[in-house]
Parts: sequence; structure tokens; C-alpha cells
Amino acid sequence: MKKFFLACGICVLLLTGASCITKKATVGPMGVYRSTDKGDKWEQVAAFPTPQGVKSIAGIKVYRIFEDPSDPNAFYLGTRGQGLYYTYNNGDSWQAVDFMAGKFIYALAVDPKDKCTIYASDGAHIYKSIDCSRTWELVFTEERTGERMVSLAIQNDNSKIIYGAELNGDIIMSRDEGKSWQAIARFGFQLQDLVIDRQNTDRLYVAAYRSGLFRSDDAGETWLDLTEGLKKFNDSKTFYRILLNPAQKNSLFWVCKYGILRSDDAGATWTDLQLLTPPGAVSIFGFAVNPKNQKEIYYTGTILGEKNAHVKSTFYKTSDGGVTWITKKLPTDTVPVMIKVHPSKDNVLLMGFTTLE
Repeated sequence: MKKFFLACGICVLLLTGASCITKKATVGPMGVYRSTDKGDKWEQVAAFPTPQGVKSIAGIKVYRIFEDPSDPNAFYLGTRGQGLYYTYNNGDSWQAVDFMAGKFIYALAVDPKDKCTIYASDGAHIYKSIDCSRTWELVFTEERTGERMVSLAIQNDNSKIIYGAELNGDIIMSRDEGKSWQAIARFGFQLQDLVIDRQNTDRLYVAAYRSGLFRSDDAGETWLDLTEGLKKFNDSKTFYRILLNPAQKNSLFWVCKYGILRSDDAGATWTDLQLLTPPGAVSIFGFAVNPKNQKEIYYTGTILGEKNAHVKSTFYKTSDGGVTWITKKLPTDTVPVMIKVHPSKDNVLLMGFTTLE
């Protein structure tokens, strides 16, 4: 694999916040649903206590669900222009972050050593809270028209180091908890996600929508182009999700238009999971692996119609690593965008839903 630093190309996808899904004539509830039996049955978890009484977040358009690495019951909802919400009780109730009201939340990261230190981005800015979302300060601003921050990550063993990925292909880094920043890479094409390997914190992965996958083993100083191994799978550059396998070192999943690909050598080579859906037949926006059992895998298959209107979505799960699959009907007719498996109670799943109006 060759050393990589610059390339070109740009595209747009649902996962960057672009408007590529339109609603059906009748739209069901959105927000968050929870299963306590590994996806067999679902209930909406939408309680939103306020001084005026308990309200609901059933109308929230979920963009992403973010985890707190130190608290298995804490999750944050980044919404599509409706602000930031969080739960400390696995979805039993939700709270809103007043400062973020009305903002599209593209990225968020929680300090793995201090759950009250949080970084969040509305695209044009990075904000930091050191008091569990009560107050926020601006630590980075992006004033270039059309640019936005799409991903944030905090180094596990040194939480002073924060990484950000911008839509235009720039990777920025702070070594002093967000006080100052420097650009450490300029890819030159559209990025969508940046993740840190928690078992090797100098290892970063950067995912682009139509330009592939790249890895750094030296905290972002140099990059390896991992795209060659993906080429034999049609439409594998049309990226939806990247997930590091929580149960195995050097193992990760690349979720794309082709389907679900797995690598056990840090992205050098890939094999495809044999799904019920043929390659390229559905869009896989929701995907998760049980952190206690890597053979338990979940995904959602979404079919989009003319002008990307939502036709239908189905929930799939396997307990044998993809040899056999079970299908289930989803609890609402809106678009499933994110699945999370509870880190310690692996029978519990959260799923977020959205639509565009």
C-alpha cells in the first residue's frame, strides 16, 4: 500500500446532512426506539420531562446517536436542525441542551476520562462543555462557505488531543483540549467520518463518500490508502458506515452500497458478509455489532424510490456471523439511520429514525 496524502473528488450523502431522502405521503413517528430482546420487539422511548410536564421527542429527526465511552447508559442525539438531546438512563428520559436549540448537530465526542467534558459541532463551529452540557464555549470556527465539521474524536489515552474531519477533506488536530488547532492532512475530497482505534490510539481511520478508506498509524502524520482492497466489490466506495469491531483487534466493518465488508487485518484485505439482500439492493444506514459477541450483527435495509422517497425499510439480524439471518418489521415507517447495542446489556438496542419535511 502506498503512502497517501492528496487526492480529489466530492459527493453528497444522507450521512453528511444533505437532503437526499424525502418523506412519504404519510409519515410515522421518528425519534428513538428501544428493544430489550435483541430486536424482536420495539418501544418508543420519547419521554422529555419539562417544567410544564412530560413532553415527547417523537418528532425529532435523528441524525446520529453518539455514545459516552465511560457511561454505558449515556447517549447523545444529534438531530437534523432540532438541537442536541441526551439521556443518562438508556433512553428512559431525555433532556435538551438549550444552547444547541435549533442547530443541526453533525459531530460530537465525549472525553473518555471525564464524561462532563463534551465537544460538539453544528458544522461551522466546535463548542466545548466542561460541566455536562450546562454551559458551552466556542473553541473553533469554520467561516468558509459550504464547509463543515463532519466528525470529532478524542484520543483515548490522552484526552487533550482532539481530531476533527471537515467536509472539504481537511483533518485538524488540537493538542491542548481545543485551545488551538492545526491542519495535519488535506485530502482534497469530501470526508464523512473519522474514528480512533481504541486498542491502538495512534491509529486513525478516515472514510470518504466516494474516495475510499484511509488509515494512519502515527496519529495522522502519514496515511495509507486502503482503497485497493475494496475495488473488487462494486459500489464499495459509496460509503454509509464504518465500525471498528469491539471484540477483535485489527478488525473493522465497512458498510457501503455493495453491502457489509469485514477486514481482520486493519483494512488491508476484505471479505463480504453474505446478506439476505443482494449486493447493491438496499441502502444500509443502520448497522451494529454486539460488543460481547461479534457473531451477533444487526443492519437495516432501506429502499428509496423516485427522487429518493422512502419506500420501505427492514431490520435484519444474525447470531452466527451472517450464515443465517432473521428479518423483522420496523416499528415506524420513517428511515432508520443508526443502531446502538448497549455496551453491557447486550439484549438492549437503540435505533434512531428520521425523515425530511
